[in-house]
Amino acid sequence: MKKNLPKNPIKRKREEKRIAKLEKEGRIVGGVEIPKNVLPADPAKQEHADGYSAKLYYQDVHFKCAGCGKEEVWTAQQQKKYFEVQKGNIYNEAKWCHECHMRRMQAKHDSGTSDA
Repeated sequence: MKKNLPKNPIKRKREEKRIAKLEKEGRIVGGVEIPKNVLPADPAKQEHADGYSAKLYYQDVHFKCAGCGKEEVWTAQQQKKYFEVQKGNIYNEAKWCHECHMRRMQAKHDSGTSDA
């Protein structure tokens, strides 16, 4: 963790212990301390252009569906899958609930396979 340690030996020892504890808990990602109660990210698995910041952690995001207006939550686990497994753009955010998203995809599929 890139941080200036205190010159005072007692404070330095205390800070080194704190950093060691954070590392053991997995709360140091890319040399940065991440908050409690979040899901740590693996920046190496994300699709981000050089020079742009990768996500260091995920936390639940509350949003209102653009289709039906229902309050929804994009969970940290769903984000991790989207950004690290499916290689989604790190600047994307949830906009549609699952039902509206599926309805939109079905409509797109149906309009693309018309027999005219």
